[in-house]
Amino acid sequence: MLKDIIKKEILDHLLSAKFVFMFIICSALILLSVYMGVGDYLADKKVYEDDIAWDNLAMQPPNTYSILLQGSLKTYRAPQTLGALVKGVEDAAGRMSHVILTEVGLSESNYESNPLTSVFGAFDLMFIVKMALSLFAILLTYDAICGEREKGTLKLTLSNSVPRDRLLLGKAVGGYISLCVPLLIPLLLGLIYLSLHPQIVLTGEDWQRIGFIFFMFLLYLSVFFCLGLLVSSLTMRSSTSLLVLIFIWSVWGMVVPKASVIIAGHLKPIPVPNEIYAQKTAFANQFSQEMSQALTQKLQELQAQFDMTNMAIRQEYSKALDELRQELSDERERKLKESNEKIDRDFQLKKDAQATLAKNISRISPASALTFGATTLARTGIDDYYRFVKAAMEYKPVVTAWLNTNPNLRESGTPSGSGAVTVSGTVRVANTLGGVVNTTEQYKQIDTATLAGMPRLAIEPENLSSSVNRILPDLISMIVMIVFLMGGAYFAFIRCDVR
Repeated sequence: MLKDIIKKEILDHLLSAKFVFMFIICSALILLSVYMGVGDYLADKKVYEDDIAWDNLAMQPPNTYSILLQGSLKTYRAPQTLGALVKGVEDAAGRMSHVILTEVGLSESNYESNPLTSVFGAFDLMFIVKMALSLFAILLTYDAICGEREKGTLKLTLSNSVPRDRLLLGKAVGGYISLCVPLLIPLLLGLIYLSLHPQIVLTGEDWQRIGFIFFMFLLYLSVFFCLGLLVSSLTMRSSTSLLVLIFIWSVWGMVVPKASVIIAGHLKPIPVPNEIYAQKTAFANQFSQEMSQALTQKLQELQAQFDMTNMAIRQEYSKALDELRQELSDERERKLKESNEKIDRDFQLKKDAQATLAKNISRISPASALTFGATTLARTGIDDYYRFVKAAMEYKPVVTAWLNTNPNLRESGTPSGSGAVTVSGTVRVANTLGGVVNTTEQYKQIDTATLAGMPRLAIEPENLSSSVNRILPDLISMIVMIVFLMGGAYFAFIRCDVR
């Protein structure tokens, strides 16, 4: 009996004009998204390779230490292969970061070159499933129960002693299989195109990630399918059911993800960049005043110790004065560095807390759970962006230390009283406390062998098991929604009046 109900549901859907329309639209959208995704990935890959080639050319001798410090050292973020299916933050995140002079942060995103991309958003496979196929799940189920009740066929079916639970299960299985057809067939065609493309290389782990992404797609569609059965069982008219479902679909898919960011911003506010800059500047100014006062006092004490009329003693005084200024300058740099690091650390903790709260709030929406899960599996999510930024931040002091300590890079005979190259990479002479001017030191041209020994940025990609562990909350949240909605549909259908 259950098999007959499933077969009837599948045939009713496959032979309907509604299904034909859904299949044509889904096939066109999915194949187009895969084709465009492959094109975008290849374009990003070419830009990345051109950037690397140009960077290698710019780094070739003749080059000097000062040129490296002035910003020719850069790092580039490689595009992800699965970004052809799930873009994530690939377009929004930048592609390049300076290493030495500026704070680590990515720039040159696709949004900068094409602002319209940020207006309309990414067109990828995840967008098709999240918006189009979830809407089609609603169109398949909004009248599954109440529609037959209106026509009188539900009463006729149940008059033949068909158990209600089997009838509901048959409708659910048959309808869900029909819903998966418009996803499965064009997706398989798209993956065949992806695998046969001569410029696309998919590893075994990539295929496993695609399998998990497809599983998340199925879970996401199951949520809206079960929601449709629940609302259809609770309402008396199919028009009412459709209106309720469209409203929930809009709230879940569009309102909740955006509102979660706003709510988290109000509950856990973070200072704007201008406030951070003001805090650093205020501390620097206050500390400079304190150090100037300390310098004045120590100068008076120092002068009292020396007989300035004796030339030999005046030379000792000059040497002691240089040592004092250097000592106070080093202390100033150390204090400023500690203060700035503390301010940055506190800001990052507040930023992470706000982001975590926004994620947790948004997970009441299956659209957010799908976004977090699919982008994590495709390595195009916000966490992968932060992984690159973290690696670049760790790389910065390494390459700076290499520049500062490599004896082959700098000429000997540095002018007396000059300062050293700081960890920020700027070259300075501390001739007065708080006064910083460019050094007159000359630099050698760096040869190829020396440049070859320069440390390179290395990023270890996240393995599959770690990615799966990170998407577990999203998987669990969608499974809980499915169980809750399907259980609600069961109890609503068992108790509904079929007259």
